[in-house]
Amino acid sequence: MSEHAYERLHPAEMRAAAEEAPLAYVPIGTLEFHGEHLPFGVDSFEARGLCLRAASLGGGVVLPPTYLASGCLDLPFTLSFDQRLVHAWVSATLDQLALRGFRAVVVLSGHGPLDLNHLLKRACAEAEARHPGLAAYALCWLELNAAALTEPEAGEPTCVDHAARIETSWMLALEPQLVRTDRLSDDPGAAHVGIYGPNPRFTATAQFGEAQITAAAHLLAQRASALLAGEPLDMLADLRAFVEFAWPEPPSLRGRAGSDAHLLMRNNGRSSRYLSALRVEVDSVALDAHELILVNDSPGELGVPMSAGELTAEHGFYLRRGQEASVDLGELELQPGSHHVRAELGLGGVTTLVLDEPVDFTA
Repeated sequence: MSEHAYERLHPAEMRAAAEEAPLAYVPIGTLEFHGEHLPFGVDSFEARGLCLRAASLGGGVVLPPTYLASGCLDLPFTLSFDQRLVHAWVSATLDQLALRGFRAVVVLSGHGPLDLNHLLKRACAEAEARHPGLAAYALCWLELNAAALTEPEAGEPTCVDHAARIETSWMLALEPQLVRTDRLSDDPGAAHVGIYGPNPRFTATAQFGEAQITAAAHLLAQRASALLAGEPLDMLADLRAFVEFAWPEPPSLRGRAGSDAHLLMRNNGRSSRYLSALRVEVDSVALDAHELILVNDSPGELGVPMSAGELTAEHGFYLRRGQEASVDLGELELQPGSHHVRAELGLGGVTTLVLDEPVDFTA
């Protein structure tokens, strides 16, 4: 079958597709600022394009993409939605597909935040519990790129970025007419709002995007076929590889002393970090997680204070490339100088990183 777009199929073709492979793909996108050179629907184009490629390889039908997603950057004209609404929509869609006889559903997000990723995985697990015989699998396209990693990567990211080399390359392969790199600076080292990485005017290519899309589509088709065959899939395996190999550089710590002591955490790596838990000891004194208040007021972030005691896999804290966030240490009062800090950072909802080191607290 050459046509796999759900909305373009007639009933006879839909019946034939469902008989051949009762498999549905649900692409999740956004309407989000991706720099001056890309359209707002980047994540939708990525998700939809990848799903259509996979369906052409292994069968199945692909629903139209949605822009209902959470965790979007606070940048111009971006639309971001409450997690409860996103969960309700995904759950209702899974229920409808199960009702109509689909035995396997792949929910593929083109939008990278790990809070959304974990929400989608939970929605799929819940749907499987509601519908015996249904196999549902949620992932983000970055996980398919991460599946190829076998060791910590050096240099620029190869799994995911925001509007930089990777996403711009994917768009050059999928929708080249919508890419306007000439609207970016002709300085290779220039920084741009909404672009987290080197200037894609000088780094992005259609060839790189096509190679990644082709590899990801083949892997996704294999996963979907395994799902349909009833083979068990570890929904977190690729995410663990992503956190282990794509985030090799630990954050750095410094401190601010006084009666309102703060721990300052900086991401010196080239990829965003997602904190799903945080525990802190200073000079062997364990601090109450609920009194640790995190704030990231970098451009594009909401700057809303968050208690470390509230952190979960679905309600985490982003520290993106080059950003520094502050952690209010509550009522702890510290004199200027070196203090020993032990910080346990939950990363991506799948692993824990321990920083155990002397930290310089300045006045």
